[in-house]
Amino acid sequence: MKPPRIFSLTVCNALLLLLPCGCSQRGEKATAEAASEAAGVSFNAKSGLRVRPETAKFIGLKIADVEERQIASALEFSARVYRAANEAQFVSLQPAISTESRASGVIGPVQAALLREGQVVAVKAEGTDALSARIEAVKPRLGQSNAPVEVLVGIEDTQARLAQGTFVSVSVPLNSEKRVVSIPRTALLRTSEGDFVYTVSGESFVRAPVKLGAINHEWTEVTDGLYAGDQIVVSPVMTLWLAELQSLRGGKACADGH
Repeated sequence: MKPPRIFSLTVCNALLLLLPCGCSQRGEKATAEAASEAAGVSFNAKSGLRVRPETAKFIGLKIADVEERQIASALEFSARVYRAANEAQFVSLQPAISTESRASGVIGPVQAALLREGQVVAVKAEGTDALSARIEAVKPRLGQSNAPVEVLVGIEDTQARLAQGTFVSVSVPLNSEKRVVSIPRTALLRTSEGDFVYTVSGESFVRAPVKLGAINHEWTEVTDGLYAGDQIVVSPVMTLWLAELQSLRGGKACADGH
């Protein structure tokens, strides 16, 4: 028996191992469907991905039940400083120097509903310690309930460490005592098209959109798209996503890497 090939652990090579595209050896004639079947993975737009048992074992496929639990969490989002603390504020005839920076960020409407004006938060920029801050305003768009919401943050910056244009991470502690539908963060697929999970449907795995609530380092609240008792893939989600892309793009997902 021939010894197995050794592949370097790059994303493209991992995909090549799972889904050989045939770019270098088989030419353009090999289709994505044939490559997927040969690797033990097939995709159908209606039924989703199917993975052979031996392939599932090889990639370490893990499935778990969706549960309800309490999440000790913090809402985190990025914001950009639009006014530095050392800028003069012309609020009267005599300009005054403020010790507070101002930053603006954008979050989803579900997360925005968890915030209130005056709420104490923590802000951190790269290379700095956490700074005390507060929510100054939550500004939803009138008549657009599903539109992104702008959040204004006032930051105590007595040493003027945050220059205009600096990006900061805003952390809002959320102390919830209720049990909520939640999933491991490893199960979450975040793309430019939105947030997704792979749900178990018979012998297939279907990518389903979800809406998120509170998030911490381990768990993510799901406010829409899943119910307790549903089964989902917890790992390796990115491998399944690459396999789906391989089929959707007609076998050209790794062509640019050659």
